[in-house]
Amino acid sequence: MNAEPTWIFDFDSTLVATEALDELAEIALADDPGREARLARIRDITAMGMDGRMGIERSLSERLAMLSLRASLLPPLVDRLASRFAPSVWSGRARLAAMSHRVWVVSGGFHEWIEPVIERLGLRPAHVIANRLRPAAGGLLELDPAASPCAVDSGKATAIEAAGLGRPRIMVGDGMTDWRVRELGACERFVCFTEVVHRAPVAAKADVVAASLDAVLGAA
Repeated sequence: MNAEPTWIFDFDSTLVATEALDELAEIALADDPGREARLARIRDITAMGMDGRMGIERSLSERLAMLSLRASLLPPLVDRLASRFAPSVWSGRARLAAMSHRVWVVSGGFHEWIEPVIERLGLRPAHVIANRLRPAAGGLLELDPAASPCAVDSGKATAIEAAGLGRPRIMVGDGMTDWRVRELGACERFVCFTEVVHRAPVAAKADVVAASLDAVLGAA
């Protein structure tokens, strides 16, 4: 590519070496007597969503329905996620910070924890496209459908186009929703990031498979 690309990174299992909703479940269900069974079910739903066996709408709704999500859970979740960056991402954080003007984070997760976590990499909270939470009954939080562009299967591609991000664009992620950005023409190249997890169905569709941040950036 001749022009400098816009880099679009997924968050879960890409910038961080875990899935945020799985981590949130561990915190939220700490005192639940059925904790282990619920955690196993949530992890299974996460995996099915990431490799394309379940749509993102169903995946999100089923996992959130199993949690009693309150604002008090967010600070410990942020701290936990910020201690679990993908190793090459953390070691390469200065490089990411230096190019932050052309780095975006597009995720099926939530602004409420993604923004404070990516700031620790020197990335820009204003460059996050994700979903949002809203107050619900009983002091709980729930998905805000009107402010959650990435809560549908084609949402990442649609949101990227709506934001008018500069081309060429390179999408970096580990899941099927990341590849969909390429399939729908919202990026010129899809890099399947495998440092955290290798999802064979996703890697098979990628333009490039990369196991480190250096390998990702070498795909430009």
